[in-house]
This record gives sequence, structure tokens and C-alpha cells, in this order.
Amino acid sequence: MFDLRELFSLGETCEINKVVEMDDTVGNKSIHLNQLLSTSACVETFITACNTITDKHLPEGFITIGHSVEITHVAPTLLGSSITYKATLREISANKLIFHLEAWDGVGEVLYGNFERAVVNHMALMDRAVERANRLKEFK
Repeated sequence: MFDLRELFSLGETCEINKVVEMDDTVGNKSIHLNQLLSTSACVETFITACNTITDKHLPEGFITIGHSVEITHVAPTLLGSSITYKATLREISANKLIFHLEAWDGVGEVLYGNFERAVVNHMALMDRAVERANRLKEFK
């Protein structure tokens, strides 16, 4: 493998500005909250932000995958509201990239957290997935 500290700089950021749409609401999971931004939609946007930072630096054949995510959702955001997401690379440890996450709307903070992504060889990952699927077939 290679040294990620030679490919990435701590402090790299990506900001994404979005308007909360119906697909981003909790309504796709619970009709009682159908006007509110869902945490899962925030995680999807943060995946995009982190990949925007990482994809341009990684050698051919390498990708990042989610390893762990921790989100604290502190305020509700309504359908139609504008929200800004920001991912900042804060730490590099072995094959892990740790991002600080934050999002805010026109009133203030909406959520914050940390996202750990692992750098892996895409083909090796797929080989492991196929091997696992084959093992599952053996148990049926």
C-alpha cells in the first residue's frame, strides 16, 4: 500500500449546498415526519462530500468505503429549506481517513459528527464480497 499522508492534506474540505427535497425527508421512512430532513439523507450527502475530496487523490483501482459514522442531529430542517454540508479531513491513520462533519441552515447548526472511511483496493474488495456470497450459498 502507499502512505495516505503523501496523497492527502489535513484540512481539505468540501461544501455542498442543497435545498431539502421530498427524497431528503423522513417522510420516505415515516409519514408523521414527512416535512423534515432525515439523518440518512444527510449521511448520503456527506458520502458525496467525502468522495469529492478523496477520489481526485487516489491511485487507479482504489476507493474509499464507509467504516463508521457518528452523527448528532441537533435541529430540525423543513422541506424546502437551504442547508450547507461541510466535510473536513481531520486525521489520517493507516488506511483510514477521518472527517469532521457539520451542516447548518439559515438559523444555525443542524448536525455534526465524524465519518471514518477506509481506503481499499476495489478489486480486492469485490473478490472478498464474491467469496462471502459463495460461502453464503454453501449454507443454503
